[in-house]
Amino acid sequence: MNRPLGSREWPSVRFVQQGPQYPYPQYPPYQQPGYPPPKSGGKTALIIVLVMAGVLLLAGVGVGAFFLLRSDDKRSVGAPSSTAPAGEPDKYSSLPRCSEVGSRMNNLPPLSSDSPAEPATTSGDKIQLLQLTCSWMKSGSSSGTLSMLLAKSNRPGSGDGPGYAKAGYQIEVDRGAKPITEKIGNATKAADVDYDQSGPMQCGVRFYQGNVDVTVVVTAADTTDRNIERCRRNAHSLAKAASESLA
Repeated sequence: MNRPLGSREWPSVRFVQQGPQYPYPQYPPYQQPGYPPPKSGGKTALIIVLVMAGVLLLAGVGVGAFFLLRSDDKRSVGAPSSTAPAGEPDKYSSLPRCSEVGSRMNNLPPLSSDSPAEPATTSGDKIQLLQLTCSWMKSGSSSGTLSMLLAKSNRPGSGDGPGYAKAGYQIEVDRGAKPITEKIGNATKAADVDYDQSGPMQCGVRFYQGNVDVTVVVTAADTTDRNIERCRRNAHSLAKAASESLA
């Protein structure tokens, strides 16, 4: 449940056998006639021919199958890809107004400006950046600021936009931000950020959602307010409102 911003209490995968021999005395032993050898067109020869034909047929099928497989394999490996490598698509194409974010919380200080998102000067050859900056301020009250960067991929489906948003979050974590285990709206990942405490206490949240990189900062009303837990609750609530305003 959200609490008033201004009150400091903000929400929360084989063998061939010959025929018989007949002896005749008038002939020397070596001239004894016998049955002639089997004719070449006999059953045995036929069997041999059939066996050889079968072997050749099978061999032919095998060779054919081999070339078919090789042909298919060549198509699957050597054919050029018709599309570019796929990446995570851009989830968002626009940013909300500051007033849309604020409408999801109660008793925020006055909104200083409700200007629409504008192109950022840091756009490059892979992405186009759209930036939204919001602030809610009032003397004697905690204040909140919000920065949203929408990264549009120049090549649809390249994943450059979401990659940019994720990188921003990761840089913050590498600097010491602490990943938040609780769910912050629809954010993909979020982390608590600490700031220099020499002046009024500040705390923040850095999160990314699709191709949007978001930073929230809450500043205490004055130097006497050192309640960090309350500051974090307020920052989480504003981050949640920002996340839920993305559509």
